[in-house]
Amino acid sequence: SRLPADAVVVGIGARPATAWLAGSGIELGTHGEIVADEHLRSTVPDVYAVGDCASFPSGRYGERLLVHHWDNALQGPRTVAVNIVGGAAGEPPAVYDPVPYFWSEQFGRFVQYAGHHAAADTTLWRGDPSGPAWTVCWLRGERLVALLAVGRPRDLAQGRRLIESGVPMNPVLLTDPARPLKAATA
Repeated sequence: SRLPADAVVVGIGARPATAWLAGSGIELGTHGEIVADEHLRSTVPDVYAVGDCASFPSGRYGERLLVHHWDNALQGPRTVAVNIVGGAAGEPPAVYDPVPYFWSEQFGRFVQYAGHHAAADTTLWRGDPSGPAWTVCWLRGERLVALLAVGRPRDLAQGRRLIESGVPMNPVLLTDPARPLKAATA
């Protein structure tokens, strides 16, 4: 069938090539990914998994995340290295719970996303989405859980730190695109 559209977005997606692990004792998830714990350990002792092939439980978002972006593949090995080598005496294993981050350049516009907005209950706009630069923010209660910044890299950098800190936000201040995002805290 044909559908008229002003714009079309194609999400190609990714599937981890993990079929060779069948029968190994390593648990695979519904999308074929390796099911890792909060320390990125698989279900087989001393076997870790990072990047596109692994899902992990997020305490920040209260669900298991499967993140297909190079930033996830860059951050995970640091946690695994600490857990393999061991931290300072008496310290618990390192926990992996990043704020997911993605970016792309589309039609000459830099598009960045940080967070995970599946459980958000409020959506707020900073700027006019028909303009060249704007941001949309998702809150759960008073906490910023995700944002999409188009042509506003400073919003993304500040927003990512605000998501990590979990500081309460003031929704009225948050919608003012002339105000720095970090100045919109409650």
